[in-house]
Parts: sequence; C-alpha cells; structure tokens
Amino acid sequence: MLSHTKYINKAHDLASKNLGKTFPNPTVGCIIAKNNKIISKGVTSSTGRPHAEEIALQKAGKNARGATMYVTLEPCFHSSQNGSCTDQILRSGIKAIYISCIDQDPRTKNKSVNKLKRNKITVIVGLEKNKTLRTNKFFFKSLVKKKPYTKVKMAISNDEKIAWGNYKSKWISNSKSRSYVHTLRSKSQAVLTTSKTIIKDNPRFTVRNRNKIIKSLNVVIIDKNLNIPINSRILKNLHEKRIIIFTSKNNSKSQKLIQLGCEIIEMKKENNKLNLKKIFYNLYKLKISDLIVEAGGVLFADLLKNNLVDEIHLFKAPIIIGKKGIPVINGEDLKNVHKKLLEKIKFDDNLYFKYEVK
Repeated sequence: MLSHTKYINKAHDLASKNLGKTFPNPTVGCIIAKNNKIISKGVTSSTGRPHAEEIALQKAGKNARGATMYVTLEPCFHSSQNGSCTDQILRSGIKAIYISCIDQDPRTKNKSVNKLKRNKITVIVGLEKNKTLRTNKFFFKSLVKKKPYTKVKMAISNDEKIAWGNYKSKWISNSKSRSYVHTLRSKSQAVLTTSKTIIKDNPRFTVRNRNKIIKSLNVVIIDKNLNIPINSRILKNLHEKRIIIFTSKNNSKSQKLIQLGCEIIEMKKENNKLNLKKIFYNLYKLKISDLIVEAGGVLFADLLKNNLVDEIHLFKAPIIIGKKGIPVINGEDLKNVHKKLLEKIKFDDNLYFKYEVK
C-alpha cells in the first residue's frame, strides 16, 4: 500500500504544479509504474488535450503492457482524436489503475471505471481522493453549480478599511504581500472587476515576477453604463487575453470595444444594477470556471448577498485608517460573514488569511 500511495502522491504533485494552466479543464497528473519503477509521467496539456494519461501512455509506449497507472481523476470516456483515454488505456495493456477521484462530468462519471472493470483491468478508486478535490475545487464546484468558483482578494487595514476616504492611498499591503497576490493570480483563470476600479487604478491585471510579465489574465468587467476609458491599460495587448464586458449599453463605444477585441455582453439593468447571478451563469457558458475578484467593497458586498463568494483572501496591514475610510464590505461587518479559516501566513508585518465561505 505504501508504494501505491507514493506513486499516486507523485501524480498529485504533477497536477498541483500545473494548477492555473489548464482552465477550464481540471489539472490531472498521471504516473505509470512497472517493476516498482516509474516508467513515464504525464500532466494535462495547457490546451486541455492531450490529457495526462495520453501523454504518459505515449511516453511509455510498449512498456505500458503489464504496468500500473496512477491517475488523479477518472480517465475521460468521451472521444478525442486518438479515442477516449479509457480506450487508449485498454489498447495499451495496462493491467491495473489507481484513480483518486471519480470525474463528475456526466460524459465520464463512472463510465470509464465500469468499462475498465468489464475489460478485466483491476481498478482501485479513492486513494488520496481529497487531494484531487482540493486541487480542482474550481472544476468540481463550477460543474455542479454552473457558475465560476470565486475568490475575493482584499488588502485591508487593521480596522478593516480598504482605502482612505479620498481614495488617495495606493498601497496598504507590503511588497511581500503584493508579490503573493501574483501567486494567487497565476492560479486563476480570470479577474473579475468593475469599471470603477479600472478608472480609479488603471490596472494591468498581469502575473509578474520582479516586474517581468509572466502572464496576462483574462478580465471580466462589470460596466453597466460602459464608462471604461478606451485608453485603459487593460485594453492593451488583447491578443494575449480575453476581455469580457457586461453592460446595459449598445452604442458606438461598444462597437469600438468589439473592434478592439473585447467580448460585449449586453444585459438589462434590474434595480439600476446588472444581475450578478445572470452574469455568473453567462460566464460559465463562456467556459470561465474560476475567478479572482479585484474590486471594491460594493461589489464584494453584492457578491456575498448573492452567495457568489467561495473564498476570501485577506492581506491585513498594521495601520489604522479611521472611521472615514472605505469599508472592506459596503454596509457589512466582515465578522458577520460565515467563514472558515484555511490558512494563515505572516509576510513581515502583514498577515494573510485564506477563508472558505460557508
């Protein structure tokens, strides 16, 4: 049992290191072992295909016959250019397979396991299952709820304010905290923000390492009156990312944004707002399954009211802004949010808290 656990954990290591590179697909790791030695490895391609099992089987070649496969998610049942992963496993001569977790996609769920068993392959399911669920929680939750998995990121003062009343403060958190934000971004599919944030901060929403741009994130903008300036930095290099704008306007400016390469989704206002639940459902249909929210307390409060927040990431600095500061949640106390602490890290004088919202 120890060797099986060792190999499945190596498959999980492959999957976790690839998190953020396979959206909207889950990240999957695969190990093929024979005679107590690893003969090949695979991890989901950044384009989704080939899958981890396909890659590992191609590397193993004829040596796969009689070997054991360890994979973090049930192999796919639906067909691709080379057939489903399940069919490829059957052709390869693999004799046994350890699968951490059943795929909840109805195209595959339990179908692959049953087919492998019918064809006399030994199938063991459930070893280190929770690691798959944790790594790919965006995939499992978005699949069930038909909405993106959503993480809210906020830098706050010790008295839980996000800015001075005049918005003139630029940074609350320190440089180590801001560096960790890029780690969070790198594991996210898209940033959700508002036109107000873009007008105020003119952000780039890139993943950077020592000021070198590693990746440009997809950006979803809620902009009911289409106020986003055409010269915003976020509208540069649109060939590297998706910009999806939800608005109630259809005018010459929206046509200009479409020409630049933006995706414009027109919606009717309800009570002078765009319906967040409808926005999230639209995003899921657009294959956006994971969001990091970088905006103000008004959007944070609205997301909470609509039960659209899955995680909260707080960076707390040892400063006091005072009563005139802008609250972290508009009209709400953070203490009243039902949440569970998952992680706490100290970045010099800053504290980072990761919460799961109940």
